[in-house]
Amino acid sequence: MNDNFFISQSWDNVLGQIGLDLAQSIFIEATKQFLTPKKEDIFNAFKYTAFDDIKVIILGQDPYPNPEHAHGLAFSSRAKKCPASLKNIFKVINNNFGTKYEFKNWDLTDLATQGVFLLNTALTYYDDKSRTKNLKLWKPFIDLVLEKLSQRNKPLVVMLWGNPSQKRGLPYFENKSNILVLKSSHPSPLGAGKGEFSFLSAHHFNQCNQFLRENNLTEINWFI
Repeated sequence: MNDNFFISQSWDNVLGQIGLDLAQSIFIEATKQFLTPKKEDIFNAFKYTAFDDIKVIILGQDPYPNPEHAHGLAFSSRAKKCPASLKNIFKVINNNFGTKYEFKNWDLTDLATQGVFLLNTALTYYDDKSRTKNLKLWKPFIDLVLEKLSQRNKPLVVMLWGNPSQKRGLPYFENKSNILVLKSSHPSPLGAGKGEFSFLSAHHFNQCNQFLRENNLTEINWFI
């Protein structure tokens, strides 16, 4: 493997050579056949949010299929039209804080630089038929990342939206005194209002900020 494979300074230090070799081998295999995001954007979640700066994790599944949307941050989009799931996220943010803020920017980089780690469980997308295979390909690396984050002795908020996210995240983060786990249905229109823990009825964003305040951390400004 190439010793010069680089993600970001903080993550390279945390992952070590074994983790970087794993990331590189998966990257090489995944990019033989992929659609989104661009190669240079695949590890953007790690480049924008340093390991020690992470205060919140939002765990998505895989990148948007549309190249205009996907740029390496879960739920974030650089397209002109807002994705449906992100519309619901903005709606719930306004509901949580009793505001009517008009979101005009779908790029969530500002959240990432505040310490919101926007991680997908697969960092590349090819097509729906290949989704299960792709998720399995990235699983060893993402599992390593989640394990490293769960071992930090720092306050952390983990937002798990939908069953796949909960299935991946709960084994690492539940029942830890320094971690607040927030669960709901997925923000997609197909599931946002369903179930006992519906996303549209959730108060994750103000619960998150309350937890950060109680732990003497700067709150997240969700109004990008």
